[in-house]
Order: sequence, then structure tokens, then C-alpha cells
Amino acid sequence: METTSTNCQQPDKCEPLNEAKYEIEILRKQIDNLNMNCLNIRKQNFVLDSKLKEFRAKNEELEAVQKEKNELFALIIHDIKNPTTIIKSLVELLRTYDTNNEEQQAIIADLVTSTKQIVSLSQEISKVLTLEGTMVQMFRENANPGQLVAEVARRNSINAKNKDQTISINVEDNLPQFNVDVTKICEVFENIISNSIKYTQFGGSIAISVTRNGDNIQFDFADNGQGMSEEDLKRAFQRGAKLSARPTGDETSSGLGLWVVKKIVEAHKGRVHIKSAVGKGTTFIVNIPLSSGNAYESGDF
Repeated sequence: METTSTNCQQPDKCEPLNEAKYEIEILRKQIDNLNMNCLNIRKQNFVLDSKLKEFRAKNEELEAVQKEKNELFALIIHDIKNPTTIIKSLVELLRTYDTNNEEQQAIIADLVTSTKQIVSLSQEISKVLTLEGTMVQMFRENANPGQLVAEVARRNSINAKNKDQTISINVEDNLPQFNVDVTKICEVFENIISNSIKYTQFGGSIAISVTRNGDNIQFDFADNGQGMSEEDLKRAFQRGAKLSARPTGDETSSGLGLWVVKKIVEAHKGRVHIKSAVGKGTTFIVNIPLSSGNAYESGDF
């Protein structure tokens, strides 16, 4: 029987071969370690990538919240301006005109109403600052549409009188009540009427009509002022839009009024649009559903 020896017969040749095998074994172990490290790096990279995506999502969410808050504050700050202006005009009226007791009581009532608006808006600001929420709360109640617009028109009549303008109101008979946030709908009327006064020439006129349009109450505010260009009509409801028309009595304009109008009307699931031409006046048409939501809810501003 033959036997095979595993012993190297030439030691000088076996030594390099053993060293090579040893080096190959070490290299294999290093490759295994590298593969293991690569696997760990991939796992860590996956975890980091997931965290990065989560961070980006949270960052986008924070940016969206910040944008929402910025818009909310712009809306509320603008809303405060109108009742403040009315209070100033009413106080000046009390100081400069002879009024009887009944007229004084009417002026004081308007002062109280405007003051309540400012207090209410200030409370909304406080809620946002204390992180109770970034959405404007909607408090709906049934209201008489003709009566609401008449009250707002009366409060703005002082500014119209200062420019020798007339405001007329025509309300359709037997209109039903509609379910709205009264303060915010009145803010819509305030913005549109004050806008009409601002951009209508001295001696001009503003005609308001209130009618039923299917399941909506429709408000038309028509003035014979400067009118708006096609370009202005496209940009009218944009936030901060500066239109080509200029106030006729050196009044200020923030470019927020019509943006506020659109936000509030749409929060009531309503519609607003403008008909106008340069030199031919402007008509704002607002449609508000008779019922458009729960008594208490957050408005999507």
C-alpha cells in the first residue's frame, strides 16, 4: 500500500507558500470585517436617512404652522384697524358737532360695538400666543342679514359724510336669517364699505343691496368710484396687493382688506367676486350660504 506524505519535501519552497496562505487568510478576515462594517454603515445610514426625513417633515410642518400664524396675525391686526378708525371718527364727531341726546346714545352704542370688536380680536391673539391654537374660531349664530349690513353702513357713514358721499341700502322683503359668525361677517362688510368710501371720489355714491340667491344671501356693494383695471382685478384678493387705484382722500391702504374679505367669506363656504372697469365704478358681490357649518368650529384661514 502506498502512503502520501503531506510534509513538504522542499522546505525552501514551502515557506513562501505557507506565508501566502496565511496572508490570504488574514485578507479574508479583513474582507469579512469590511463587509460587516459596510453592513453596519448601511444600517446606520438607513437610520440617519429616516431621521433626516422625519426632521424635514417636522421642519416643513413647523414652517407651515409659522406661515399660518403669520397670516393669522396679519388678518387680526388688519381687523383691529377698522374698528379703531371708526372709534376715532365717532369721538371726533362727539367733540365737533352739536348732537341731541338720541344721537349721542347712537354714537355711544357704536363706540361700545367697535370696542367689543377690538377686545374680541385681542382675545384671539392671546389664544394664539398661549398656543391654544392657530386657527381663528368661528362662533356661528342666526342673524338678520339686512340689519347687519345696515349697522355696519351706519358706523361707516361718518367717513362717507366727510367726503360728501351717500350710502343707500335696499333690502329684499322677507329675507330669512342666515347662520354666520356675526363679528367676522361684519368685518367683511366693514372692509368692503370702507374700501368703497376710500376709492370713490368726493360726492360719489355707494349702493348696497341684499337679496336671496337660492340657498345664499347675496350682498351687492356698488360704487361709482375709480373702478379697477383688468390687472387689478386679477390681483385684488392677493395678500398685500398694491393696486393701481389710489385713495381719493389721502387714506392709507395696507393691501390686506380684500384678502381678509376672501378668507372670511370662504371660511363660511361662500363666494366673493368683483365686477369693475376703469372709470365705471366697482361692484363687490358676496354670497353667503344660509347655513354653512356648526355653531362652534375653527375657520380655515
